[in-house]
Amino acid sequence: MDKKIGFVTIGQSPRDDVLAVMKKYIRADVEIIERGALDNLDLDDVRHLSPDPGQPTLVSRMRDGTEVTLTHEKILPLFREGIDELIDEGAELVVSLCTGEFTEVQSERVEILHPGDLVRGVVMPLAKGKRLGVVRPSPDQIIEEDLSQEKRWWGAGDVVVTAASPYVEPEARAAQWMRAAHELKEKQVDLVFLNCMGMDGEMKETVRQVTGKPVILASSVVARIVDELIGEGE
Repeated sequence: MDKKIGFVTIGQSPRDDVLAVMKKYIRADVEIIERGALDNLDLDDVRHLSPDPGQPTLVSRMRDGTEVTLTHEKILPLFREGIDELIDEGAELVVSLCTGEFTEVQSERVEILHPGDLVRGVVMPLAKGKRLGVVRPSPDQIIEEDLSQEKRWWGAGDVVVTAASPYVEPEARAAQWMRAAHELKEKQVDLVFLNCMGMDGEMKETVRQVTGKPVILASSVVARIVDELIGEGE
């Protein structure tokens, strides 16, 4: 019998953009099921889930591609519901499609993979003693006074953080990514991490070509780990 893997997003499902990257590394005989925290909401409902002043910002998208901003505290109950639905539908493994910290969401029934922990385990040893460039999806996620903490978090010699959205319309997206790539080049980073599951291979290639440095894409790292966990096909 094919394995059934659940993917949960803090936005709306399906996330064809993320899974287009991940499916390259996951066996074709795996059955994929998806849920989103915002699946049963419209855009007006979602506006009530935006961060209040001082709350950290998360970024995702609606089914039609519209970018939305959320915050952890408000989205958490809906995120849990999505995971419970996937487990009830028979998911043997559940994968979060957010690099934000949701590690308090666990299950006794199945393993839940949280990308934030996984990618940090990959990036930390590579960034040791180096200048790490981190690309976030929103400038609202860049807080100057937190940069020293970010340096400790990644274990890097230095950290440069910039932002470029994967969700805006194509012309603006291309401009944002080119600007971010040149900023990282000018600040002479040694390694770049794209810190959002919605970022894709085209964005990675833009940064790689401009900076000439290695670029780590969160979704492909997580997909490789998923494939290791589900084992070989029959």
